[in-house]
Amino acid sequence: MTDGRFEVFLRFVAGLSSPMTARGLEEFLGPFPHETTCRVIDWVKEEVKRQSGNTKSEAGKRSLLNTLHYLFESQNRGLAQAALESVETFSFNGMTLNLVDCAVLSHVIGLCDTIKQLDLYRCHIQCEGIQRLGPGLHKCQDLRLGGNELGDSGVKLVSAALTSPECKIQKLRLSNIGLTDSGAEVLFIAVSRNPSLTWLSLGLNSLTDQSVPGLRRLILTLSSLECIELYGNQFSWTGKKELRSMQGVRPGLRLTV
Repeated sequence: MTDGRFEVFLRFVAGLSSPMTARGLEEFLGPFPHETTCRVIDWVKEEVKRQSGNTKSEAGKRSLLNTLHYLFESQNRGLAQAALESVETFSFNGMTLNLVDCAVLSHVIGLCDTIKQLDLYRCHIQCEGIQRLGPGLHKCQDLRLGGNELGDSGVKLVSAALTSPECKIQKLRLSNIGLTDSGAEVLFIAVSRNPSLTWLSLGLNSLTDQSVPGLRRLILTLSSLECIELYGNQFSWTGKKELRSMQGVRPGLRLTV
C-alpha cells in the first residue's frame, strides 16, 4: 500500500508491546499471549537495527523514521534502549519532518545515550518543530540544524539546550536559518556558558557589525572554541577586519568571515 494505511497498522502492532495498551484492549479482544508480545518486541528491535544504517537514500531515511515511530508507539523504554544501543547517528538530511516526527525523534533520543550526531539539515523544521525536539537536543554531540527556518525564536530554544547542565553539544551548525543580531546575542550568552562547544557554524545568516562585540567576547571567553564559521553574513569591511584580528588573540582558532 502506498497511502500510509499499512504504516498505521504497523504502528498499532508495535503499540501492542506496551502492557498499558494491551490491557486496554484485553477487555474487547481477550488476553494477549505473552509469546505474541515477545514476537512484536523482537520484530521492532530487528527493524530498528536493520534500518539504522540505511539512510543514504530518501526511502531509507523514511524507513528509519517509521521504525522510530514503532518505538514511540511501544512506549517501552527497555525495548527502545535495547534497539538503539549501538546507534550513534540519526541522519534525515533533506527530508521533510512534520511536528509528530519531531516529537518522536525527541522521545527516542531521550531514551538513548549513544547518539552522537543528529543531522536535520534542510528538513523544513520551523520554530514549533524545534520546540518539539527541544528536550533531546542537549544529548547530541554534533547537532546539524542548518537550512531550516528557525529564526531568532528557534535559536532561543536551541540556546536553552546549550545551557543544560547535561549538555553534550560539541559541534553546532546553524547556517542559513534566518538568524539576526538579536537572536545571536542570546545564542552567544548561552554558548559562552558551554565549555564543551568546539565548533560553531553561523554562515549565511543576517549578522551585522552589531554582533561583532558579542563574538569578540565569546572568542575571549570560551577557550574550547576551535572553529567559527561566519561566511555569507552582512558584516562591513571594518567588521570583518576586526573579526579576523581575533585569530591573533586566539592562536589555533579557525575563523571564516
